[in-house]
Amino acid sequence: MRSISCAKVSNKKISVFLIASIFLMSIFFYGTMLKNTFSFISTDIENSDKNPSTTLNTINLAKESEILSHIIFDSIETDLELTYTTIIVISSHVDNRNRRNMIRETWGSIFNWVTNEKYLIVFVVARTTNARAMIEIADEAKIRRDILYLDIFEDFYLLTKKVIIALTWANKKISFKTLLKGDDDTYMHLDNIIKFVKKIDVTDGYFGNKISNAYVQREGKYQVSKEELEKDFYNPYCSGGGFILTNSSVHKMILLFDLNKIFRIDDAFIGEIAFQAGITVTQADGFFMYNSGCKYEKNVIVSHPNKDPECNNFLLKRSLIDNGKLLRDFKLENQSCFCKNAC
Repeated sequence: MRSISCAKVSNKKISVFLIASIFLMSIFFYGTMLKNTFSFISTDIENSDKNPSTTLNTINLAKESEILSHIIFDSIETDLELTYTTIIVISSHVDNRNRRNMIRETWGSIFNWVTNEKYLIVFVVARTTNARAMIEIADEAKIRRDILYLDIFEDFYLLTKKVIIALTWANKKISFKTLLKGDDDTYMHLDNIIKFVKKIDVTDGYFGNKISNAYVQREGKYQVSKEELEKDFYNPYCSGGGFILTNSSVHKMILLFDLNKIFRIDDAFIGEIAFQAGITVTQADGFFMYNSGCKYEKNVIVSHPNKDPECNNFLLKRSLIDNGKLLRDFKLENQSCFCKNAC
């Protein structure tokens, strides 16, 4: 009996020894792998005194990688050999499929415009706790090939993160001259957008409906705490419904992005980053924001808000008459507003 007991103890000791050995080997293996993976960072930090620019580049690459890691999938169909005249980045709630379809079928369709310039429309969505919605957006992305799906929650106060990730993605993945950031409740005139961006004669451009001396609200929907932003007035910025940045501006701004250092008002945040990057905000005609009615302006670039499909169709028809894509309709041309009492 004693010999059998000793054998059992011996076997237990061997088993424990084997498990411990495997565990230690695993630690060594993964530790070596992680060390090799991140050795370029530690090497650059050690050599920072010799080449500080290398360390800065490494830090920027690490920040960029961290930002891009929040992309669950990128379904965007692009031509890597093209330099797009403009990329239109639309911040869209994952549940707003009807708005995305309205854009695709109306002002987002290439068949409605005269321009031959290349542009790209990208919808940026985030996730929710609704499993069905996540399945549906995945299916939509596969079919439409125009969705950037992010690993952050849909939340008004996280819109800043959406913009940061989208701009970083565009700078990393696509060659473009300008970028127009907008929302899914806007109407856009593609011919006028192209005309505008082709006339831009500055390297670091930031154009739209300029807002100056805006007070930082500490209560309500648009509240920003002292911890987020200590000062009481924002630097100049453009309304978030639609603004245009040149490629150089996007590149300079993403160097200053940090997902851990943001505040919740996305358009004002972009203005603060632009200020830090030395980029001047320019007021531009054609950016009609805070619209209370549905009025057509011949020089419209972006009209916001525009949630009504009938208003959207009215604005599109007026645009198509002006660019020659629709036959003239004198009754419609004499109507500047969709509803008589709306303007």
